[in-house]
Order: sequence, then structure tokens, then C-alpha cells
Amino acid sequence: MRVGIDADRLTLVLVNLIDNAVKHGKPGGGVFVGMHVDDSRFVRLTVDDDGPGIASADRERVFAFGDRGDTEANGTGIGLAFVRLILERAGGRVDLGDSPLGGARFSITVPRT
Repeated sequence: MRVGIDADRLTLVLVNLIDNAVKHGKPGGGVFVGMHVDDSRFVRLTVDDDGPGIASADRERVFAFGDRGDTEANGTGIGLAFVRLILERAGGRVDLGDSPLGGARFSITVPRT
């Protein structure tokens, strides 16, 4: 199966999301990466962690350039903004919700070719 996003950009997106899940998950906890393919034109990939999650009120804010979400976050605060930008330019999207592991779930959708 082929997707309509450059492999390097898709790798950048996934590395960013997995790195964030590891940083914000419980020490020694779990990160789960899943893929769902159906009959639609898209492929959905999910990254789940078992950390504290992200409050509904903060979910849009974490995608803003320079916003690190909380004061204990390490980094520049541009990773999730770039994730959104890369995916939107490829005709995809990123969504944020609750994970069945108890933390955050980032779902990315990319078009199939």
C-alpha cells in the first residue's frame, strides 16, 4: 500500500509523536502504535501513551507554534505544529483524544495513493 506523503516527512511525523508519547508516558510505561486501513481513501495511524493525557481545553493549543503545553515540557514547542502542517499539506490531518491506555491518543490520517 502506498500513501500520499513523502516517506521522510511521514517518518518525521511518527518520530515526533512517538518521542512525545515516551516523554509524557509513565516511567517504564507503554506506548502503542497502531494502523487502521479500511476501504476509504485514507490510512489512519495512532500513537497512544499511558501518561496524564491532555485536557480537552488544551488540545487545540498544543498544535500552536511555540506552545509546549505545560511548563515541565522539554523542547521548543514546534513539533506538533510542524506535524499538523506536514499532514495538512499532504492532504491528511492529525487529531488528539483520549487513549485507552489512560493518556493521550494522536491519530494521523494520510491519503492512500
